[in-house]
Amino acid sequence: MLVLLIGGGLTWWTLRNAKPATYAPGEGGHGGEAAATEAAKGPHGGRLLSEGDFGTEVTIFERGVPPEFRVFFYEKSKPIDPAELKLTIELHRFGGGVDKIGFGKREDYLIGDREIVEPHSFDVKVMAEYKGKSYRWEYDSYEGRTTMTSEAVKNSGIVIETAGPAKIKTSIKVNGRVLPNEDQMTHVIPRYPGIVKKIHKRLGDAVAKEEVVAVVESNESLQSYEVKSSLAGTVIKKDVTQGEFVKEGEAIYTVADLGTVWVDLNVPRKDFDKLKIAQAVTVSAGEGMTNATGTVSYISPFGAEDTQTMLARVELPNPKGDWLPGLFVTGEIIVEETEVPVSVKASALQTFRDWDVVFMNDGSVFEIAILELGRRDSQWAEVISGLSADQKYATENSFIIKADILKSGATHDH
Repeated sequence: MLVLLIGGGLTWWTLRNAKPATYAPGEGGHGGEAAATEAAKGPHGGRLLSEGDFGTEVTIFERGVPPEFRVFFYEKSKPIDPAELKLTIELHRFGGGVDKIGFGKREDYLIGDREIVEPHSFDVKVMAEYKGKSYRWEYDSYEGRTTMTSEAVKNSGIVIETAGPAKIKTSIKVNGRVLPNEDQMTHVIPRYPGIVKKIHKRLGDAVAKEEVVAVVESNESLQSYEVKSSLAGTVIKKDVTQGEFVKEGEAIYTVADLGTVWVDLNVPRKDFDKLKIAQAVTVSAGEGMTNATGTVSYISPFGAEDTQTMLARVELPNPKGDWLPGLFVTGEIIVEETEVPVSVKASALQTFRDWDVVFMNDGSVFEIAILELGRRDSQWAEVISGLSADQKYATENSFIIKADILKSGATHDH
């Protein structure tokens, strides 16, 4: 009789009375759904497979060492020297990968020649040779896996996409304020000092180019003359009242063309060396307003003494007038953009045990992919290992898949 066990812990079993082992997902601490029939376990706590009088017990040992196969053999219920056997185990993983494990003798068992990498979820093929006879068993042992119908996937709002390249952005987040574009602004100054006889514009009024905004009586000639704006725009400042005296060179209005505005951003001292002209910037004024994008058009050569920050300016188009001077905003300055060959959406990432994972998809089956991640931004995460560039995975509402796996007990019992 041949016995194969996969699992941990010490469960004593009488080989003499054993029946041929059966297996259902969820056995031996490497879960799937609850087993309808529990697989038999051997003296070392693993999984049993048998044929006639020849048997083996295979365990995954992971106490103080990386997970490894340790295999014990029996004939007529008695241990036999593992040097007399040849053994190969193939682990067929989700997505088509195959781990082929060879074995060598150690003490009274055979030990696998490679680490059994997580997740311990695979279809297993066991091939043994003893006294000129070949033995073969196949079974599955799943962890972090579940199945969902297409209807359940659709109703849950789960979105399936394919992993691939992306541009990962490194950014600086800063605060700032909207200001009028000073290159599109004029101060309306009467040519001669005198008494203001009429005012035609109030704060916020629109002004056409060469439109009369006030009438002043010259203090010298006592003749009235019209004061006009040299720029079309909006009155953003009013420093005049009818009947008051206007001095020479004194501005009575400030008019700005708000078709474009400046956004002055305050960059912390630690990030000064990262700034460059033409870097892309996303500007946000918070709830109720759509974000805008622009580029850094000016970097101040001086720092601010009171805040120890540097000014970086973005010029934004403002055709609808939504970006009002005086608004406080936040900005995200993209200081680096790197193309990576494999990435996943940030929305897809979940934690499973102490791993960063996404849930791979093949038809109705979902299984965890344990990822080693590199650079990240708000949208993407670079995948260094754990997922191929053409693998389908769940990008939205993946927490529903995780909940289904945890509910079914499809987790690894360490």
